Amino acid sequence: MHPLDPAQPSYGYAAADPSAPPAVSVITPYYNTGPIFLETARSLLRQSLQQWEWIIVNDGTSDPAALRALLPFRSADARIRVVDQPNGGLPAARNAGAALARADLLFFLDSDDLLAPTALEKLAWSLASHPGSAFATGWSATFGHKNFLWPRGFETRYAFLHENMTSPQVMVRRSSFDTAGGFDAARRKGMEDYEFWLRCASKGMWGHDVHEYLIWVRSKAPETYTSYRWSFQDDPGALAAFNREMRARYPQLYRHGLPRVGGAGGGLLGTYAPIDDTLPLRNPLAARPGQRRILLLMPWARIGGADRFALDMAAGLVARGDLVSVALLRDEPHTLMDELLQITPDVFNLAAFLTPADFPRFLRYLIESRQITTVVLANSLLAYQLLPYLRAHCPGVAMVDYLHMEEEGWRDGGLPRAGIDHEDYLDLHIVASQHLGRWMAARGARPERTEVCTINIDEQLWQQQPGQAQAVRAELGLPSETALLLFPARLVAQKRPRLMAEIVRRLRERGANLVCLAAGGGEDSGWLRRYVRTHRLQQHLRLLGPQPSARVRALMDAADIVLLPSEQEGIALALYEAMAMGAVPVAAQVGGQAELVTPECGVLIAQGEGELAAYVEAIEQLIASPQRRAAMAQAGRARIEAHFSHQAMLSRMQALFDQAAALAQADPRPPVSAGQGHAAAALAIEHHQLESRLRGLPPVRLALRLRQSPIGGLAGAAAHIRSGIEQIDRTSYMLRRAAAARLRRLRGAVR
Repeated sequence: MHPLDPAQPSYGYAAADPSAPPAVSVITPYYNTGPIFLETARSLLRQSLQQWEWIIVNDGTSDPAALRALLPFRSADARIRVVDQPNGGLPAARNAGAALARADLLFFLDSDDLLAPTALEKLAWSLASHPGSAFATGWSATFGHKNFLWPRGFETRYAFLHENMTSPQVMVRRSSFDTAGGFDAARRKGMEDYEFWLRCASKGMWGHDVHEYLIWVRSKAPETYTSYRWSFQDDPGALAAFNREMRARYPQLYRHGLPRVGGAGGGLLGTYAPIDDTLPLRNPLAARPGQRRILLLMPWARIGGADRFALDMAAGLVARGDLVSVALLRDEPHTLMDELLQITPDVFNLAAFLTPADFPRFLRYLIESRQITTVVLANSLLAYQLLPYLRAHCPGVAMVDYLHMEEEGWRDGGLPRAGIDHEDYLDLHIVASQHLGRWMAARGARPERTEVCTINIDEQLWQQQPGQAQAVRAELGLPSETALLLFPARLVAQKRPRLMAEIVRRLRERGANLVCLAAGGGEDSGWLRRYVRTHRLQQHLRLLGPQPSARVRALMDAADIVLLPSEQEGIALALYEAMAMGAVPVAAQVGGQAELVTPECGVLIAQGEGELAAYVEAIEQLIASPQRRAAMAQAGRARIEAHFSHQAMLSRMQALFDQAAALAQADPRPPVSAGQGHAAAALAIEHHQLESRLRGLPPVRLALRLRQSPIGGLAGAAAHIRSGIEQIDRTSYMLRRAAAARLRRLRGAVR
C-alpha cells in the first residue's frame, strides 16, 4: 500500500522523548525539489521508528518555489536540521550530511522518494540482527511515471557486477561509510551510489535485503526533472564506459565475485545461536492514557478460519480506538499480508528482517516501545515457548491466549495443551467455545482463569444482497431447481475433503440434482482432481481453488447448503458465515459446534460408523424440502443476529482484555528470573530452527504428507509417492535437457 494512500491506516507514531539521542541519521540532499518534498517529509514523520534525526542538505537550490517548500523544516522539529551549502552535487551533499550525523546508522533518503511506515525500524533492527552486514535496504516499489515492483537488492549477487540492483535508499553503518571513504564527490552525473557499493565490496564489505517493499521510488517523466539530472539518462554509451571503468578499478571483484555477508553458522542441524538480551535501540513511543495497546502474536497470516478471525478482531478493535501491533513468527507465505496492512501498519514479519535468535529481544523491544498493555497469543507454539522470556522482561503486561480447538492427534491436544502447560505465564485463557473450556479444565486448566468468547461474524457485512444469488447461479450455469452445495474449506485432512467427495458421489448415484463447489486449496487438490475424473463428477463437483473473502460471501449467498464434515473444529468460522448468509449448514458434530448450530437452523452429524450415510440422508432431505431449507436459513440468520454478532464479540473481547490486565496487577503470575527467561528463549529458538529446517527436508515433507493420508488409505499414500517420483523425473529430465543443450553449444564452438 502506498505510504501516503488515504486508506493507509494510521498508528499515530509519536516520540515519547523527542530529545533522545537518534538511533538513525536520515540524510536527504535537496536541490530544486519543490512541493513533492512535502510527501517525502510526511512519509518520514509517520515512521514507526521515531528516534531519528533528519539532516536536509540544501545543495544550492535556486528555484524560489523550492526554497519556500523548505522553509517550514527550518524550525518545525528539533530533530530536523537544514544545512545550506553551494551546489556541489548529489554525492557531496550526502557526504556533508554524513559528516554532521550523530547516529551510528545513516539512512540516505532522496528528496522525492517515500518510505513504508516501518521501513527505518526494520532496517535498523535488521542491521543489528546481521552484524556481518555493512548496509541493508528493502525491496523497492516504483510509482509515478512508471509503476513496477523491484524485489531485488544486494542479495541479487549474480547481476550486481553488471547492473546496480538497488536504489540509493539504503541504511549504512557509520563505521562502514567511513571505512569506504564516503561517496565520490566527483561523480556528479550519476552512478555515485553504484560505485560506492563496489568500493565497499572491494574492502570486503557487503549488505543484505529486507524482503519487504519498504522503499517507494518516484518515477518522473524525463521532461519534468527539476532536480539532479544524470548523463546516463541521455547517453547510452555512458553506462558502458562506467562499467569498463569499474572493471579496471576493481578487477578482483570481477575475478572473484562479491564478498559474502557473515552470519550464524552451524550447518543443517547445528542451529544453536546465542540469545542477546541487549536492545540495540529503545524508540519509546507516546501512548494515550487508558488506551488498549495490543500485540497479536501469530504464526502467519494466510487463508484459514483462525487467521480470518484474528484479522476481523484486529480490524474491529482498531475501529473502536485500540492500537494493534502484529508479529508473525513463521517464515511462511503470508497470503493475507495486504489485507492485514489495511488494518494496521504496525505489522512485523520477523523472518523477513531478523535472524531467529533475535526474535525474543525484538518482541521484548516491541512491547516496551509501544507500551503494550495486552499480548495475545493466537495459534503459535513458538509464542508459548517464548512466554518465560517475555514474562521475565515485561512482568506487568497482561498475557492471554486465544484458543479455537483441541487436536488430540498433535502434541497431546495441540495448542490448548500448550496453553495448559504454560498457564503459570498467562493471566487468562480465552477459548472459542464452552466445549474447549471444559476440555481444558478436565486437563488441569484453572476454570477461574478461563473465559469463553465466541468468534462470531459481522452480520452487517455477511448478509444476502439483492440479486446476488441469481447472478452467481447464472455465472455458474445453474438452473434454480439444482441444489447448490458449498464446501468452503482448505483441502487438507482436517477438513476431510475426501469424505466430501464421497458424499457428492453417493448423492449423484442416488439421483440427487446438485452441484457442489469446493472453494479452497491444499495438499488434497491433486487427489480430488483425480477423484473427480475417475468417477466422472465434473458436472457435480467443481474445484474452484482458494477464493477471496468477498467471493466466498457471494458463493454462500447463492448456496442452499454449506457442507463441512471436518475431523475436528472449535466452532468453524464457515458455519457462522453460512448461517449469516442464509445457507443451511450440514457439518460434523465436533468441538463446540452444537453451541452454534441448533436443530432448527442446521444439521450436525456425529462421527463414526454410518456417518457417510447420515450425511447423504440429511442432504437428500434438505434438497427435497425447499420450505424446510428456507425456514432453517431464516432461523440461522436470526440466531446470528441475536447471539453471535461481531460487535458483541468485540465488547466481550475488550472486557476480557481489561480483566486480564486487572489480574496482572492484582494477582500477578509467579515471577520469572532473567536467567530462566534466557534459558527458555534459547531452547525455544533451538526448537524453532530445528523444526523449520527438518520440515524442509524432502524425506520429511513426504513423511508428513503420508501421515495426513487417511488410515488404510494406501491408494492416497501411493498417489503421494507417485507424485514425488514424477517430480523427481521432471527435474531429472530438465537437467538432462539443459546438459544436452550445453554440450551442443560446446561442440558448435569447437567446430
